[in-house]
Amino acid sequence: MSDHNPKEPNINSLSLDLTQLIFSSLPLPSLLRASAVCKLWNSLISSPSFTSPCLSYPWFFLFGLHNTSSRNNQSFAFDPLSNAWFLLPRLDDPSSSSAFLGSNGFFFTTTPNFSYTPVLKSAWRFTSPLKFSRLNPLLGVFYDGSSGGFGFKFIVVGGVRFIGGLVDIEDRLAVEIYDPNRDSWELCPALPADFRSGNSSQSLSSALFKGKFYVFGIYSCFVSSFDLRNRVWSEVQTLRPPGVIFSFLIPCNDMLVLAGMCNAPRGPSFNLWKIDEITLEFSEISIMPQSLLHSLVESEEDENFASLKCVGMGNLIYVFNEEYHQKYPSCLCEISAENGKCSWRRVPQLPLPVNKFHKVISFCSTVSLSHSFPQQ
Repeated sequence: MSDHNPKEPNINSLSLDLTQLIFSSLPLPSLLRASAVCKLWNSLISSPSFTSPCLSYPWFFLFGLHNTSSRNNQSFAFDPLSNAWFLLPRLDDPSSSSAFLGSNGFFFTTTPNFSYTPVLKSAWRFTSPLKFSRLNPLLGVFYDGSSGGFGFKFIVVGGVRFIGGLVDIEDRLAVEIYDPNRDSWELCPALPADFRSGNSSQSLSSALFKGKFYVFGIYSCFVSSFDLRNRVWSEVQTLRPPGVIFSFLIPCNDMLVLAGMCNAPRGPSFNLWKIDEITLEFSEISIMPQSLLHSLVESEEDENFASLKCVGMGNLIYVFNEEYHQKYPSCLCEISAENGKCSWRRVPQLPLPVNKFHKVISFCSTVSLSHSFPQQ
């Protein structure tokens, strides 16, 4: 017999709508724990119709690749609402660790096989082969209104192709779009030749914004956008504010933001500019406080600033130092949707213990609890 007193409230007696409403007020860590309680709660929280304020804030993900053993790889996620890091369950890499990437709520491997899994569900799915297998491409996840099955598609741009262990200098800078409903790749017009000297994610950044996939040269400052509907590239232009050493293009709410390191008259600075998507004119909106900038490096020498990286989406921009093994100091800037005011703060240190990594994958993403694979 049940020990429950029928006169006392019981969550199982509540309607499904009311139960979902209660869940919507929980922070994400509590949501994840609740989703593991039973199948009913999991289905309510994983439903595409489920909404929660905590799911709208972009999280910062770090995936560390260990020097010698994949068993010592670690995944971390930073929740800006609770201002805390979480150690994610160990993610088994089904492929070569050197081909591991993350973007828009998914982890990927690109070679020798292309595969993907939602960041919070280790359920790797292999695709049909890329027409041009490659390392370190740019990756994006977009939604084109397709009905039934999966609602998303992947775009793979550039990267480094190897033939017999050597870099293919005649690489076509291929662009491919994957449709998971058909398990097929569509070969699209190649990345403009201006990007040939630096066509991997090591020297390019990308931004999905208003139906276009922007590609930006971190050092060259070349920029072009790919129209996801019409499958055409725009003319290559240069986007370089005065004094910029290197920079990253970030999609933020209803605007594009350029974030970069500058040689300013008063010394090094990390600046943010709002970019007009039509004219590519720029206007400065914020400068990182000097105390925060200096906390990201050991000294003010130029070579130390060179290891700073930047990712972001929505109303948050994260800046971190990828070469401070086992520390990875970082900070974030929150851009107000009401008045555009920028507020900077330091991100807490990673939870210990942190293994020593030879490579770190970083990206920013909202957290989806509804990414799942249709039944075969």
